[in-house]
Amino acid sequence: MKNSERKKAFIKILDSLDNSKSRYEHFRNYCEMSYCAIAKTTAKDEASADNLEACYMAVVNSYANKDDVRKIPELLTLTTISLNEGGCDFLGELASELELLDSRQGQFFTPYEVSKMLAHINMADVGAIINEQGFVTVSDPAAGAGCTILAAADIIEDQGFILDECMSVQVIELSKMTYHMLYVQMAIRGIPAMVIHGNSLSLETFEMAYTPSALVFVGKHGRLFNKSEEPSANQQINIIIKPIINLGQLDLFAA
Repeated sequence: MKNSERKKAFIKILDSLDNSKSRYEHFRNYCEMSYCAIAKTTAKDEASADNLEACYMAVVNSYANKDDVRKIPELLTLTTISLNEGGCDFLGELASELELLDSRQGQFFTPYEVSKMLAHINMADVGAIINEQGFVTVSDPAAGAGCTILAAADIIEDQGFILDECMSVQVIELSKMTYHMLYVQMAIRGIPAMVIHGNSLSLETFEMAYTPSALVFVGKHGRLFNKSEEPSANQQINIIIKPIINLGQLDLFAA
């Protein structure tokens, strides 16, 4: 199945869900449920994990027909296959095609091909940096769904490097739904990242989470960033290298 066909299949499933909700609501709920399930595996403490589970269950309970909830894993499967193939911004493309982006918040879709061209220009020496320093750090203060970072990851892999060993990322996004999209795409693509829901202009931080691959990266390098690349003080949160493995009730879409 081609990426375009997977997007059509995703939209078909989305449109088959509870017709009392809009496409926007279903898409937002999918992104939030996926975020909660994945982020819980790297939660810094039990309270954070419990909060993620509560948010997850609130979305589940908003669907009267639990058969709708059971269809959500199909969306995650389509997302995972597409992102693991590389060469796309799967959720960003879907949000654009479904007209779910809010231009009033400055949300505009950038085609993957444009992002990759820009990444090629800005990362011409990335191989030399990795060979010299062991890894490269990429940041984006207004990351959207992460298209720029996904393009950068593809370039690094194209040069024969392993993402969870050679690339660390810090990304910030203001919109909550897009923050969830961003985190899910970084996590599924296997990118070691600190993903922040915040405002880069006001320096406010509302929420943050590490991707599972960040733990692998820190296990190898002992840190996610070089000293000169560390987040500002208001954004620093200690990495906990003891993720919560016992997910309890929150086993994604097992209902």
